[in-house]
Amino acid sequence: MKKLLLLLITVPLFSFSQVNCDTVMIEPHGAEYTYERTRGYWFRANSSFTLSAVKAGDGNALGVNATNQSIEVIQFDALNLFSDTIPLGYNDISAGLTNPHTSLFHAQNVPLGWVTCNVNIVKDRYYAILGAKNNTVVAGTSTKMYNSTLSSGSGVTKLMLNGDSTVFWRAAIQESLADGPGTQGQFFHDGPHSQGRIHTLICTGSTNIEEFTADKELVKIVDQLGREIKRTKNSPMFYIYNDGTTEKRVVID
Repeated sequence: MKKLLLLLITVPLFSFSQVNCDTVMIEPHGAEYTYERTRGYWFRANSSFTLSAVKAGDGNALGVNATNQSIEVIQFDALNLFSDTIPLGYNDISAGLTNPHTSLFHAQNVPLGWVTCNVNIVKDRYYAILGAKNNTVVAGTSTKMYNSTLSSGSGVTKLMLNGDSTVFWRAAIQESLADGPGTQGQFFHDGPHSQGRIHTLICTGSTNIEEFTADKELVKIVDQLGREIKRTKNSPMFYIYNDGTTEKRVVID
């Protein structure tokens, strides 16, 4: 499985402060899951940081024409803060048990793209981020979610959050987040792989997400020595855009 790790380093025009952002792209698209249900991932935070913005992953062919997304960020409230703990799974939830949670952010049926959330993530707490593109919401009906997930994979899956190598797992809820926030306690652990693809933006120094998400054109890709290259794997690449923005990307294969 590939993981795309991006470091977005920008000095905004007409600003006296430097702003650093980590853009964590959950890549690549591996499978589709199209139901009135929502998938994502959960993790235990290895440090404290602000989750600045989120965006649903694309790739589900059935949702190619969908232009909206719905995303929720939650904190599991009852997990052990002193050792790794796994939330209850589907069978437990079906049997009437619950995973108590606090909803920290919910974007319902908003236009596809980066959406500001500014959620405070606290070290050693447990969080889940779920979401996908969705159909147009019609009152009185259940809305399909065009979940895009990673491949099934094998072994432990990790991503870089706030510079920390973080194990993340598949999270799920048997509800469409396009129809409203998830029901209390109904988010659950759903295995080690096939995580739902929700991208995140972690910034320091600014919460003006528009500075990083405006349309821009790629000028060239260079290596650490400034030589123009094509896209590569397992080595740093620097994407240079026409607005002066530079993204440092590493595709891990």
